[in-house]
Parts: sequence; C-alpha cells; structure tokens
Amino acid sequence: MKHEIAHGVTQALAVQPEATRRQTAWWRYAGSLVIAVMLAILGCSGGEEPTLTGTWTGTITDNLAGVGSVLFTMTQTGGQLTGTWQSTFADPTNNNGGTLSGTISGNAIALTLTSTLPQACSFTVAATRDEDDDNHFTGTYTASSCTRVENGSLDVRRQ
Repeated sequence: MKHEIAHGVTQALAVQPEATRRQTAWWRYAGSLVIAVMLAILGCSGGEEPTLTGTWTGTITDNLAGVGSVLFTMTQTGGQLTGTWQSTFADPTNNNGGTLSGTISGNAIALTLTSTLPQACSFTVAATRDEDDDNHFTGTYTASSCTRVENGSLDVRRQ
C-alpha cells in the first residue's frame, strides 16, 4: 500500500511538471498573440494625414514670363488652405504675389492665388500632392480676372 501511495505521489509529481509546461507554453503563445495583435492595430492606425502647412518653394514655368521661382507659405486647417504666395522672374515686371486660399481633398489641391498688385492677374491652380512624397506637389494654373491669356505649371517642395 505504501508503495502504491508512493508510486501515486511520484506519478502525480511527474505529471504536474508536464501540465505546468503545457500551461506555460499556452501563456507564452497567448502573450505573443496579444502582442502581435496590438502591434498590428498600432501599425494600421496610422497617423493623421500630413498637412500642407509650411513653406514651399519651387519652379514656375509661365507661358508669358518664362521660368521663374515660386514661394508659398500655407496653413492647413482641416481641408482648408490659407496663406501667401510670391512668383519671381528674370524680368521683375512679371513678378507677382498676394494671398492664397484653397482646399485639399486626398492628394488633390485647388488654390486661388489673389494678387495684391494693381493690374496684375490672379490665378486658379489645380495641383496634385505626390503619392510617394508628402513634401512635393505639381500642378498647372490659369489666369483669372485678367485681360491676357496666361497659364503655366509649377513644381514645388516643402522647405
């Protein structure tokens, strides 16, 4: 009888570590699974969409004035854009600048560039933010509220 009890206790002790090992393995698996799910959720949550707020400079190519430089200083609030703009060309009589307003939806940018110079044209811009580089956009523009036909393209980068 003592032998049976001793054998039973020995058997119980031998089984316990195996059960404990299985339980430990389960907790390690469950813990790893929880960590993997949390990392996946954090990775998919993404941050907010990048904004256009900042200073942007680049090249402007105008059908009348030729190649010049352009400067935008923008603030984005939600999908609304406000700020200032300045274009500079070799012939200073073609320089222009003023205020800007517009919208952004996804990568599509629509701007109205209003000149503060008397007799100067204002412009409507249709641009697209680069899908692979949030600090770059390109677009085209046409003159509005202007007696002459003026249009061109721009290629700008955030500074």
